[in-house]
Amino acid sequence: MLFIFLIPVIGLIAAFLINKIFPRAQFRGYDVLPFFLLVACNLATAHANMPSFLPYGFLFYFILVIIVSLSDAIKNKNVSLGKTIRKLWDYLAACSCFWYLGSLILMFAY
Repeated sequence: MLFIFLIPVIGLIAAFLINKIFPRAQFRGYDVLPFFLLVACNLATAHANMPSFLPYGFLFYFILVIIVSLSDAIKNKNVSLGKTIRKLWDYLAACSCFWYLGSLILMFAY
């Protein structure tokens, strides 16, 4: 149970260090948070004896990424694929934060 809280803290420390080491990089420190938060979500659902839909969620997310990227590329021929992937990765970072908070709420509710 300690790892459920420790892994996101390690992710926040890693994000802070990345921002300090690479202040002008194209990526930001919070780009690594989904890797830490999704592991913590998996541990929370395992601890609460609830089914984990993480692999299916990732598969569905990346299928949506491909669909959105291709549709943007077809509609707007001047749209950069890198900007589209960047926007979608930012959404993944935000979704993983909400997913983690939801997993904590469900873990404590049951």
